[in-house]
Amino acid sequence: MARPVTAALRAGYAWSVRREHPQAWREVARMAGVIMRHCGPGRGPVIPAELVALLHQPLGTWLPTADPALAELVVLDEDDHLTDDTYEVGCDYTVEVLAGQEDPGERWLPSWRVHRAEQVEHTTFQRLIIGTDEDYVVGRRFLVENSAGQLLHILDRQTELGLTPLVEFGAIPQDRQWHGFWWACPVCAWPMSVSPSGIVRCHFKPHRATYTLLNGTGKKPLLQPADGSIPPRAARPVDGAVCVDESIWRYIVVPGVVEVRLRDRINAIAGVSADLYPCKDLYDIGVRRTTEESWRFTLDVKDFASAAALANKLIEKPIAAGHLVIPDYRSDQLIELRRLLPGVAIATETQIQKRIRRTMKEGA
Repeated sequence: MARPVTAALRAGYAWSVRREHPQAWREVARMAGVIMRHCGPGRGPVIPAELVALLHQPLGTWLPTADPALAELVVLDEDDHLTDDTYEVGCDYTVEVLAGQEDPGERWLPSWRVHRAEQVEHTTFQRLIIGTDEDYVVGRRFLVENSAGQLLHILDRQTELGLTPLVEFGAIPQDRQWHGFWWACPVCAWPMSVSPSGIVRCHFKPHRATYTLLNGTGKKPLLQPADGSIPPRAARPVDGAVCVDESIWRYIVVPGVVEVRLRDRINAIAGVSADLYPCKDLYDIGVRRTTEESWRFTLDVKDFASAAALANKLIEKPIAAGHLVIPDYRSDQLIELRRLLPGVAIATETQIQKRIRRTMKEGA
């Protein structure tokens, strides 16, 4: 199922940038072929134009799937732009679709639409593991907390921490600028997109960061939060600003925000010590009493939009930690995950924090 979903995402992105990239037309045709081979004769889109039309409809209406989250995924909106769900649900299913042969999309498609999270993480991991365990923790947290900003500040911080370059930083993308300014998502700090209609938002919906651009009265433009959005950060000048690649943002920064936040929440419990990425990421978080050496809790944090996709991943490759932890905003997945993963201890951020506090208090 992952191959046709990845093909749909790649075709959707190609169609959204067809005016800027001549390669886009061939990519849509190529991905239509991938989907046709999956669906079989007489099923699914027959020509590229038909695929484009279907990308505006929920996947479940033309690509049968047992995953409810995937069935509701619409790849392209009415303006032929990728929907936010492609950054959330779609990323759970990204795989290589042209294994064993040259992939022309490698040369121009954004890397998260070509590679799986494991591939992006592995490349960065090779640079992180060169040093000590402490270097690994410092380096990974640095990436999470410095996904964008002024280049000079990032370089100074990197030098201050004694880190060698871990990833490449590039200029703020054009679609995330407005008249020389950009906005960092108040949750992940990566540049938010700016639409021609004046909507500024982080494409990762659980961050609840959607705003309307106002002209304002000062030098810096202002943002008006949409209903349910958290307060925005101030506009920053584009001049001298950089950010990590989109794939690093989606596969390392976004989940890392939850990992760092949870570690800090647990570490605030009296008498408790919480360590990030012990033994170079054997677990995401190890928890113990401050007076002890051994871990009492080992946690692996997973943030998937699809409970089914997460369960399939963990059945294929079980976690080494004693507890699987999902973000609070995924709490509606608990019942389904416990059904799909019997025997696995599963909790939300808040639940595991309370469990640890209670256990440490009772001395159990």
